[in-house]
Amino acid sequence: MYPARFSFSIYDHQMNLTEPENAAHSLAGQAQAAAAEREYERAAGLFSEAAATSGLEAAQRWKYRNEQARMLTELGRELKDNTALEQAIDLYEKTVLDLAPNKDRPGDWATTQHNLGRALGLLGQRQRATRSLERAVLVFENALSVRSREQMPLEWAATQDNYGSVLGSLGQRQADTDLLQRSIEAFEKALEERTREKSPQDWATTQNNLGAALQALGQRENNTRLLKKSVEAYKSVLQEWTRQRAPLDWAATFNSLGTVLRQLGEHRKGPRTLEQSVSAYKNALAERTRERVPYDWAMTQNNLGAALQVLGTRQDDARLLEESVTAYENALQEITRERAPMGWAMTLGNLAAARMILAERTGNAATALLALNDFDEVVKFFQSISHAQYMELAEEQKKNAQALVKALEE
Repeated sequence: MYPARFSFSIYDHQMNLTEPENAAHSLAGQAQAAAAEREYERAAGLFSEAAATSGLEAAQRWKYRNEQARMLTELGRELKDNTALEQAIDLYEKTVLDLAPNKDRPGDWATTQHNLGRALGLLGQRQRATRSLERAVLVFENALSVRSREQMPLEWAATQDNYGSVLGSLGQRQADTDLLQRSIEAFEKALEERTREKSPQDWATTQNNLGAALQALGQRENNTRLLKKSVEAYKSVLQEWTRQRAPLDWAATFNSLGTVLRQLGEHRKGPRTLEQSVSAYKNALAERTRERVPYDWAMTQNNLGAALQVLGTRQDDARLLEESVTAYENALQEITRERAPMGWAMTLGNLAAARMILAERTGNAATALLALNDFDEVVKFFQSISHAQYMELAEEQKKNAQALVKALEE
């Protein structure tokens, strides 16, 4: 969540360097400066030049090639450049690992495995297929075979955190509760060393990841105990990711908190938890503005619409349902059919459902007709992409809307 932090102390104040080492050291210093400015592509090129300097030992070339691959990974992460991630993975597998054999330099080998796993995990989260995530799981397990808590506690914790992330992503993709449970266990292990006192930002990052894993498993198992633990984890995050220090991370956490509170509120009879969900989303929107982060703003508007819809239905409150409709309409200003067709159809379906509930409560035939037209568009969209399951659900809703329009117009 926070910008990557780089440490290049291995290049600082090195004395008695040979001429090739001095040339490589100078290039590495320039790369460090470029990385500090987030010029990752330039940094990767400079590290590549440093590694290509003739006369360097394998350990020195490993340092520079490893940093080159890390810069490509950061380029891929920040700019959502999958080609850069693929280049980083290729470099780790074909070059960097060969420069640090496990039998000779296990620590460097484990570091390479960790970095490779991170690049695979980032790429896998963006791909429909799960192969990269599955590979990442195995690679992190390789790293953990060397990175022990006793010998390298902070490195062990970092790998546990990344291992938990890929297990969680894979568990959600495959609807595998065992993988989700293993993800939770990995995050809990990481927190044994990533304490708030030792490393507050890393602690907050892992708490945030733990909250997401608990939420995913709690929702899948319909387990309110896990959902409560997820709420606690997100509230812990907000102790460090404050609005003053990290406004967008603060807002993202409130968005996540709002969602788990909504899920928890749906299990409870009273309105309090749902009201807390609405408040959490409104907090998120204080920083997630349309001007600043348009798509995130739209996603939170959609989430706010869902919470208001459940609360308005529960309370039989037309005002809350009208607010729900407005929130969905706001979301559709950015989640358009051209930019995000599937997201557009899902959000339009949400809007149609809210309008239909509002029409039932108010007896307004015009609102019911709007809902019918919305559902008609959703049906046509899912028909056009041959998504039978969603098309059938939308057709059923469309029939209900037709019946409501007929009843209200009589």
